[in-house]
Amino acid sequence: MPILPHTGLQTPDQPRYEITSCQELVLLRGTPFLAALSHAGHKIGTAQNYGDGDATEFVPHGDFPMADIARFTDDCQLNGKQIGLSLLLDLLIEEFNVSRSLRAQALHGRTLLREVGSDGTTTISGTIPMPATSDDRCRVREALGQPLTPGAATQFWNGSHWEHLAGAPAA
Repeated sequence: MPILPHTGLQTPDQPRYEITSCQELVLLRGTPFLAALSHAGHKIGTAQNYGDGDATEFVPHGDFPMADIARFTDDCQLNGKQIGLSLLLDLLIEEFNVSRSLRAQALHGRTLLREVGSDGTTTISGTIPMPATSDDRCRVREALGQPLTPGAATQFWNGSHWEHLAGAPAA
């Protein structure tokens, strides 16, 4: 099963469902969003969250059968464990948002940094100019004082995968 690069979500080869747009509204008490879920370029539904702490919901478009997204969800895993539909939608949205941010940064010769905790959790922690050499990576790490979180490892997106900025990888 393919593993998505920014979340570690394992998905089946087919069908390939993906978020193709996401609109967020940052409010004082939450961030509601509406995201389009598509398959082969066709919208099959939306992921919706009201930003109030409740779960993200899937609303099918037209006659798309809920059983199809349920089967897809049953086949997905995170860290070797099955997940529910709400978490699946949240992870697909995270993949979309990180990819969108990476594309925007690449236009300016920059990339994202993330911290990987000893428990495997990841947090985007900033942006840097794209390092070309291992010396560049060491200089950036020294200048930033990374990682911000004790025990975490700092990684940057090198254009195809997450790479350690310097030092030993996270456990």
